[in-house]
Amino acid sequence: MLEAIEIEKPDLTIVGCTANGLEVGPEVSARAGLPMAAFVVGLESAGDRVALFSQLYGGKITARLDVPVAALAMISPGAFPEALAVEIEPSRIMTLDASRALGAKRLELIEESAPSQSDVDLSTADRIVCVGRGIGDQANVELAQELSRRLGAEIAGSRPVADNGWLPKQRQVGKSGQKVKPKLYLALGVSGPQALGRNVAVGIDCRCQYGSQCADLQWCASRPIVTSSTSSPA
Repeated sequence: MLEAIEIEKPDLTIVGCTANGLEVGPEVSARAGLPMAAFVVGLESAGDRVALFSQLYGGKITARLDVPVAALAMISPGAFPEALAVEIEPSRIMTLDASRALGAKRLELIEESAPSQSDVDLSTADRIVCVGRGIGDQANVELAQELSRRLGAEIAGSRPVADNGWLPKQRQVGKSGQKVKPKLYLALGVSGPQALGRNVAVGIDCRCQYGSQCADLQWCASRPIVTSSTSSPA
């Protein structure tokens, strides 16, 4: 990436604000001497400067950073509408030789692991049901999955849920997972903000940060938030 920046000298370098991007972006910014902003959800260009808007503190604050071009922006997935596909002319595609970096023995390939192609891209989902550790245990995740099927939604989980193995890592959302902006986001037992868009929080702690400060609608239950039911949907 550094070589490409040196050759092309772009006004703005864009890196996805993902787990991999958060490791690559800051180092590239430091080595190239570029100002950088992470968790970017908006930008404005004005002549030789660009304004980058970043979400901080779990989305409670949007900070504006005015920087000169060139700059590096780490874009939160789902922050912008999906753009129309544009075919790139073959002459504009750059192939870089990575043998020099690999030959320096700074990198060692241990194994290649590609994510399953069957896993959904949660950043494009219109409806998401997200479960947090307040769901109780793994058995209750199955009930949330049934709810998501009835709502025509995708199932997702917070970091504790993924760390416990209750859902695959590919379905983790939030700061260290996929960034999402569905039209409807139903959070079950989630304590922190995980998504942009319309949020509905369900839990037993009315004082939790997410429900009381970030959700559009909060429902506080006086008993466990999931129960089994054999009745058909209305």
